[in-house]
Amino acid sequence: MKHHCPGWGPRVRMAVLLMAAWILPWHVSTSRAESAQVLPKGVSSASATYYHYFDITERYDPNGKVEDIDANYNANLNSTVFPALAPLDPFFPGVGASIGRSVVDFSFIYRWWEFGFNYGVTDRLSVGINVPYNWTENRVEATLDTSTANVGKNPALGIIVPLAVLGTVPLTTEDVQSLLGAGLDVNGDGTVDVPGFGYKRFESFKGNGGDIDLLAKYKFHEDSQWRLAFGAGARLPTGEVDDPDDLTDLGFGDGQTDLLFRFFGDYRLSDKWSLNATLRYDWQLEDHQTLRVPASANLPITANKENVERDLGDVFETELTGAYSFSREWAGSLTYRYTTKGKDKVSGSMGLAYSALEDETDMKSHVGLVGVTYSTIGKFRDGQARVPLLAGLSYRNRFAGENNSTKSEFVSLTLSIFF
Repeated sequence: MKHHCPGWGPRVRMAVLLMAAWILPWHVSTSRAESAQVLPKGVSSASATYYHYFDITERYDPNGKVEDIDANYNANLNSTVFPALAPLDPFFPGVGASIGRSVVDFSFIYRWWEFGFNYGVTDRLSVGINVPYNWTENRVEATLDTSTANVGKNPALGIIVPLAVLGTVPLTTEDVQSLLGAGLDVNGDGTVDVPGFGYKRFESFKGNGGDIDLLAKYKFHEDSQWRLAFGAGARLPTGEVDDPDDLTDLGFGDGQTDLLFRFFGDYRLSDKWSLNATLRYDWQLEDHQTLRVPASANLPITANKENVERDLGDVFETELTGAYSFSREWAGSLTYRYTTKGKDKVSGSMGLAYSALEDETDMKSHVGLVGVTYSTIGKFRDGQARVPLLAGLSYRNRFAGENNSTKSEFVSLTLSIFF
């Protein structure tokens, strides 16, 4: 006996039935958001995806080798980092003056969500919006190791001098916080003796946000084997950008608008097998941002700040998916995704080392995903389920990359409902 489901009007039910007959032969590859699928006219879908990242502690360097994500902050704190130490370098030929070595540990913790809504304008055109809620933490541990220090603070003199001078003691972790911030008061009289950089406190960070995507998709070809579609849209700068005065925060957007272009191709091999190829191109528009401009990409600490002109490198992505349908309800998929980003271009009027903001920005990423999908669409078509939905579970691993792409992996769960 078939169910007559309350809340589902005849027109909507008929549209979903048509959608079911249209989706099922293509199996899981077309149940994914990134395929040539478009919703039939008058049909809507709502989806939610949760991404549970494993804690991220590593990234890929310019040569593709794995390094700690905090590599640039574990350093000998000499005059290269703190120029105020430069007058003391002649006292230590060959090694220079140093207050010790920083010991820093970063852990990125991501608990990300995406909420999507799509609507079929016609049987060939659908429009959608994707709203992220990216809860992010950078868990920071930072101390100063003074075992290699050769200079310190002398309260009686009110300056930093060689440790051999009577009454001189090594700096503390809190003293380094002061040097990064408002400056160091050596003798405690309320006056800054060594100027600081104006950064916020170097500590753990928590925040959330993200850039909203708008996308229209047009299906321009479909037959018994092929389905092809083109997509275009924009990424809006709704996510908070990286704070130039915070060394440990993580931005939730680039602060400028992207124009998005997509091509989707689905190919049906058999009743069980299907393939999908997706090409993505993100054109990042030029903008202005106030940034710190260091002397080198690997020396992030600087007092130089300017509102610069930026042209972020465009992003090109290729994704290939093979899918197999185990039954009417269950299917699995395997995906490879390659991403490359062009080099940023930065310019300004203060004559600073703008190349430091360009170096190591031409990122590359290699990702593998494996997923399983459960669908009630077939059962809904036959009157055996009250709601047409898709649920998916996947595992993703970035197994290679270059230029600061994180070595990361996550498990995601997706639920989509059609109405």
